[in-house]
Amino acid sequence: MKAGQIAPRTRTQGLRARAWWMLRKNRSATLQELLLTLNDGKYKRPDSNLIKYLRRLSHAGILERERIDDGKLTSNGVYRYTLVNDLGPKAPVIRKQAIYDPNAEEEL
Repeated sequence: MKAGQIAPRTRTQGLRARAWWMLRKNRSATLQELLLTLNDGKYKRPDSNLIKYLRRLSHAGILERERIDDGKLTSNGVYRYTLVNDLGPKAPVIRKQAIYDPNAEEEL
């Protein structure tokens, strides 16, 4: 590198982009596992942010949502999200009408 040249950004910013990377790496996770790993306290309402993102991706067919029993008597269980359609390294972007795939530069 030349003097004064800035290296490209290599760290992923944003909760949803970091969740996408974790899902690509592990292939499946629950909301609680994602929050435990990704929530560093700087996001406001990270649980509702991630659940909206995961629901939209599951409705689009990118993730598969499966209810699993958590062993508690009065609980309805938790959802496990499994990646079924890996779109690439860049995280899908949720828009009002559709989901944008920045890897293919198209809307799904």
